[in-house]
Amino acid sequence: MKRKKPDRKARPINEVTEEEVAAVLQAIKDFSGYPRLRDVARMFPSMHPVKINTILRFLERTKSIIIDSDSYIVWTKSDPERMTLADVAVMSDDLRQYLEKAKDES
Repeated sequence: MKRKKPDRKARPINEVTEEEVAAVLQAIKDFSGYPRLRDVARMFPSMHPVKINTILRFLERTKSIIIDSDSYIVWTKSDPERMTLADVAVMSDDLRQYLEKAKDES
């Protein structure tokens, strides 16, 4: 008997899309309180644990989330469209030049 070939090539488990990353990040932001890493797995029961772990490590490396030693997600990066304090602060020209000079030296 000949073995049947699958119709399409199976995708790797740890291959993630931007939509999946955005969905996980939004779910973390919408969670009330500080979610644990295992809480994220419960939010997405249909997603493979390896894929969830890959997404969480990616978010941690890009500094979109901060995970403490007890595996709580304690901080998430705000939306990039929002202005930061540096954007809206009223600074004197001397201070602005000093900060630019200090930034160039480092």
